[in-house]
Amino acid sequence: MQISFCANMRAIAGREVFDVDDISGIVTLRDLFIHLVDRFPKIHPHLFDANNNLRQDVPVFVNGRNPRLDGAIDAPLLAAYIISLFSPISSGKMNVEVMRERAFDKRN
Repeated sequence: MQISFCANMRAIAGREVFDVDDISGIVTLRDLFIHLVDRFPKIHPHLFDANNNLRQDVPVFVNGRNPRLDGAIDAPLLAAYIISLFSPISSGKMNVEVMRERAFDKRN
């Protein structure tokens, strides 16, 4: 599995790409992020909130797709996947999940 660190995540990890050679024990994104924190401790507050839940403002893509949009955030990961991590969304920009919730609320 290949992890691509983009934007500020690249600076935090100190590299652009990280290959996970042994994915045993890595089933979901949460498992992967725990593995990444073990390897890159400084990345913890950028992936997890104060309650140790995955942060909602961190754009994550699995093979170029946002797993939050198609309900695959807890889907099993495969060794051939490419995971891209971007910097948290901030400075007043809305994330996709907030926009979807607002659109859903307007329809109902």
